[in-house]
Amino acid sequence: MRRYWVGFLLIILALFASGCSDVVDHDQTRLGEDGATTLQPDNPLGQTFVARHGGLKGLEIWLASAEEGRGGIRLHLRSEPGSGRDIAVATLPSEKVTEAGFYRFTFPALRDSHGHYYYAFLEATGESQLRVGRGPGSSYLDGALYRDHEPLDGQMAFRLVYDPALMARELAGATVRGVGLLAVAGLLFVVPGWALLELLWHQRLSWAEKLMLAAGLSLALYPILLLWTDFVGLHLGSLYAWLPLAGGATVLLWRYRHWRPRKAWASVQRWACSNAFWPDMTLLVLTAMVFAVRLLVVRTLDAPMWGDSYQHTMIARLLVDNKGLFDSWEPYAPLTSLTYHFGFHSAMAALHWVTGVAMHRTVLWGAQILNGLAALALYPLTVRTGENRWGGVGAVLVAGLLSRMPMYYVNWGRYTQLAGQVILPAAILLSWRALEAPERDWQLIGLNWLIVGGLALTHYRVLIFYVVFVLAWAALSLGRKPWRQALSRVVALGGGAALLFSPWFIHIFGGSILRNFRRQLSTTPSQASSFTQQYNAIGNLTTYMGSALWLLLIIAVAFGLWRRKRGVLLVAVWSFLLFIATNPRLLRLPGSGAISNFALFIAIYIPAGVLIGYASGVLMSGLRSWRPAGFLTLLLAVGIGLGGMRARLREVDTASHAMITRPDLQAMIWVQENTPEDARFLVNSFFAYGGSVAVGSDGGWWLPLLANRANTVPPLNYGTEQGPEPGYREWVNEVTAQIQETGIDVPT
Repeated sequence: MRRYWVGFLLIILALFASGCSDVVDHDQTRLGEDGATTLQPDNPLGQTFVARHGGLKGLEIWLASAEEGRGGIRLHLRSEPGSGRDIAVATLPSEKVTEAGFYRFTFPALRDSHGHYYYAFLEATGESQLRVGRGPGSSYLDGALYRDHEPLDGQMAFRLVYDPALMARELAGATVRGVGLLAVAGLLFVVPGWALLELLWHQRLSWAEKLMLAAGLSLALYPILLLWTDFVGLHLGSLYAWLPLAGGATVLLWRYRHWRPRKAWASVQRWACSNAFWPDMTLLVLTAMVFAVRLLVVRTLDAPMWGDSYQHTMIARLLVDNKGLFDSWEPYAPLTSLTYHFGFHSAMAALHWVTGVAMHRTVLWGAQILNGLAALALYPLTVRTGENRWGGVGAVLVAGLLSRMPMYYVNWGRYTQLAGQVILPAAILLSWRALEAPERDWQLIGLNWLIVGGLALTHYRVLIFYVVFVLAWAALSLGRKPWRQALSRVVALGGGAALLFSPWFIHIFGGSILRNFRRQLSTTPSQASSFTQQYNAIGNLTTYMGSALWLLLIIAVAFGLWRRKRGVLLVAVWSFLLFIATNPRLLRLPGSGAISNFALFIAIYIPAGVLIGYASGVLMSGLRSWRPAGFLTLLLAVGIGLGGMRARLREVDTASHAMITRPDLQAMIWVQENTPEDARFLVNSFFAYGGSVAVGSDGGWWLPLLANRANTVPPLNYGTEQGPEPGYREWVNEVTAQIQETGIDVPT
């Protein structure tokens, strides 16, 4: 085994032994129709920008000679356009600009430049005139072109240059901070659930299975605590985070009170010599890669992206402000009810209570941690399906690094469904075990009540995914178990979960969400609107998962059925029934739109990860007797995972989905300092969901949260929540409709 580790370390050293040339980011290299603008003496041209790494040491700017003349170009780097102090100065003789292209201005490297906002401007000296590359205003989000220190609707063509050693140093520091964040999240999102497993389920499980199940149980616990304390009139504030953590830690300390370092070392030695060593080591490495790529892509963002993130951040902020559940959305929006699922928001509130990080940053980072957990959550379910640890490793590789989903959720802010899908695999596994247990296990059933009740509070449609799984199990069990026994098991599981959820169900019974759902369930195919048909279209399947994974999924299903593996059949039937539930028109049944194909297919990574992981586990089992197989599989998995990481990095689309950028944050500060507290802003908006609601289209939508100023477009929830007066929804829509029709210059 030692020689394998030596080879592994040599490969790692070879990867780090690459060259030490400067790193150049292609921040904004587009040229507009006019191509360039003239730099003349006494008319400086500037650009604001954000440095994405530590070690900023220069700018490369597109230049072309306008006419011959002696002189030079001086670049000034400052903290902002209004500052009169230079951070650095660099010069370039104009004679060196011989042909159009990028020319470098170098200055002493800035060690802590990551995330800093800067203003760089060029001034011409002597008699030289040069052309400076210019792109359209939309080509770069975090700054603008300036002439004479006044902003223009354009961007300079520029690239940022970084010192590789300082950049690596800053990344190392970011890694340490990321590990710290993961440690805090682990305490909140693992410890309470692990303690529940130790108290209520004494099944022999591997550490990895316990870890992933504990994450689902922990996330289910927080909304239940908020609901039932609110039901009895208690609002505990930060205790919602600290009590589960302290209680869980106390249980685990008592459970492992006989632990001794010598025993632990003996256990590690036994593990290192067991068949579990290589799959567990591979899982650890892949886990690090899964979280690394998710945290890396958001380290340069200022807020979570796209429209859903706004409402999620607001609800989490209101949970903190009200120390628990609430009805009034003031001071951020004039809404007077909450019927939306709040599991994700309770987790983010708990993370905020422990870390103290601003809520928009908490949601940004916390959602990415849940994104990683959503991939890892497939491990125990896949192990159960194939009874093979390598299968679980394959599932994590597929869902965490090879599949577009759930990684792509970062673009949309679709975080409530994501949180539900962290809980869902654990709920399925625990229910599967309870339904097939030789005898009725009330402790295991109690765990099911907790996790299914929490799932119901986290995402209503993901709860339907779970219900369809139970139906799939029941359909396959008709010939294996007496129907009365199967029915009694299902009723026992559902009864307690329904009781836990019942206060919230009663609360939302008269709300629009339940009414809309009932209307969708009763809508026949012929009555479905054109918007519903369009919204429920399947579209291009490769949008959700690459062609290779679709092919592997088909092969894995066929392989599992050929081997008569009941777990594979159950997952396949579940997936088929979900497709029918999403497309009832295929059987001429009502209900189109209750679950959209979009909601289903962005969750396709779950059955794909489980089934492809199962097939890979069977393949590895055939190689178990070959001694180098484990080590070589680790290397292969890491190599494939690195390719997946590279693909996942490219899929994050800030240009299309980021609504808050650094200039927006600068504007928020200006708004707070220069407008009265009761000011109300007209902000850009457009109609969504078939014209039923208006949504914000830029950073102005975030004014209530980031600048404490009202605006004309409430969060998307105004379509289902109660407004301050009858007809509020119609009034909001009318404002947007009138502006679209007549513009904002009409006196009325």
